[in-house]
Amino acid sequence: MSTRKIFLPHPHNYTNDKDNILDYAETLMNFCKKYSKLADAHIVDFFIKNTWEEVIPEEWTDAFKVEYMSESENGITEEGEEKKFMNKMIRLASFCEYEEDWPESLKQFIRNTKGLVLMRDISINDLQIECEESIDKRILPGMNEKKLHEVRILSCLIAKLTKENKISSIIDLGAGQGYLSRVLAYTYNLCVFAVDASNIQTCGAQKYQFRTEKSLGLLRKGKKEVDDKSNELISEKKGGLTHVTQHVTTETLTNLISEWNKNKEQFNVGEVGDYEFNKVVNDNKNIVDGSCSAKHLKQDNNFLICGLHSCGELSSTMLDLFIKNEEIKCVVNVGCCYHLLHENENSKQENSKDEDIKCSFPLSKFFKEKNFYMGLTIRHLACQVPSRWSVQQESSIKAFEHHFFRALLQYILIKKDLVKDTPRIGKLHHRSFTSFSTYCNAALKKLSLPLNSITQSESEKYYNEFKQKGYMRKIIVFWTLRAMLGPCFESIILLDKCLYLFENNHVKEVKCFGIFDELKSPRNMVIVGIK
Repeated sequence: MSTRKIFLPHPHNYTNDKDNILDYAETLMNFCKKYSKLADAHIVDFFIKNTWEEVIPEEWTDAFKVEYMSESENGITEEGEEKKFMNKMIRLASFCEYEEDWPESLKQFIRNTKGLVLMRDISINDLQIECEESIDKRILPGMNEKKLHEVRILSCLIAKLTKENKISSIIDLGAGQGYLSRVLAYTYNLCVFAVDASNIQTCGAQKYQFRTEKSLGLLRKGKKEVDDKSNELISEKKGGLTHVTQHVTTETLTNLISEWNKNKEQFNVGEVGDYEFNKVVNDNKNIVDGSCSAKHLKQDNNFLICGLHSCGELSSTMLDLFIKNEEIKCVVNVGCCYHLLHENENSKQENSKDEDIKCSFPLSKFFKEKNFYMGLTIRHLACQVPSRWSVQQESSIKAFEHHFFRALLQYILIKKDLVKDTPRIGKLHHRSFTSFSTYCNAALKKLSLPLNSITQSESEKYYNEFKQKGYMRKIIVFWTLRAMLGPCFESIILLDKCLYLFENNHVKEVKCFGIFDELKSPRNMVIVGIK
């Protein structure tokens, strides 16, 4: 009997054996396919493509009572009525609250958006992780509350895995400012190789590292100890931290690991300076090295590869490196920015000239064989966190109005023949949203169009007319129902990664769980693979 295991926090009516997981994946995929037209609709095209009638089932539309009234029968003011409606939609998105007299198909849709997604209520206690190590305040500079929360828990999980699998060397991909790397090196005494594609990020991480090592008394001047106390600290320290700037592929990482190993045998803990390793990374002269001792290194040829907020394709690259590199025994990954994933289906549609671009979704044979693709709009949607709307109620209400503004502006731009396609306006100052006419002026300026292209009287006329017809409420309903599908598509992305690992016979254990506090770290799910 196979000892390979896979653990997913799927709905309770499924078990963690392979057949059940594939059944779950099939059910979730079919649900997402059924409502892909709603998920793929863009707010900007709401009026242009008649989205309300095209993507919202007819039996659902009457349930939301979108007709606009200047004053309700019970005397509630116009503003109060609107706020009440918005709050109702926020509670629908966050808690899946619905009215009993709504159509059964709508209620089932709402239940499925909650009941089919991967659950996130796994706690530290459930995983038997004891975060006893306190993080020295001298390691914390640069971390906000959210980052500290994530780093504390993830570093504790990584430390547990390294102990269980006899690993003491870590490769942190997409290390950024080095927050996770520093905690792993200076709290858990692990040997850390921090890699980032941006030299700006690496330089920032180096500055934080220098400050940390200086305050901890771990620096040396040349090859002489600063004093006896620092020498004592150094001799007790097994860990170390090396930063490098490099775009990572399977080939470049193999070369980097090889050169890192060579240099770790030549340099002792706490030495800072330039050396031959620079040549491997395009003559980068800004590498800070606090390498592990040669004695420690010779005993350890196994690595754990990790990433906190691995952006887009980096998450998929990390899993690929884990499978293809024999020395990498564990992977711990928290992905983000799903819109930056690459789908081969998209490259065909966009007539991409680069036929060699590696597909980063889907990865697994299961979803490849099903020919399941999302597209850019849906991958953006997978980043939505509707459960946060109730926590951020004020900003959620503002977002509703901003969506209405953008959709209405696009309608006017097309009707007046000011644009031919969908222009990107970009970020506007919050003062630009005080009224629709103010928003139009700010947007026209961004688009380099004459400010009199849409007069104030025109914008006010359009705004009042469309709001009176209930279109703002329609947009709110559309945006809410669509956002509720986001976690479903994110669950498919996570499932795809887990199945990709499990399909490889060398991987003996795969886990996916959400151990971060939803309020502090929304959308964060951890994927762990062990050989």
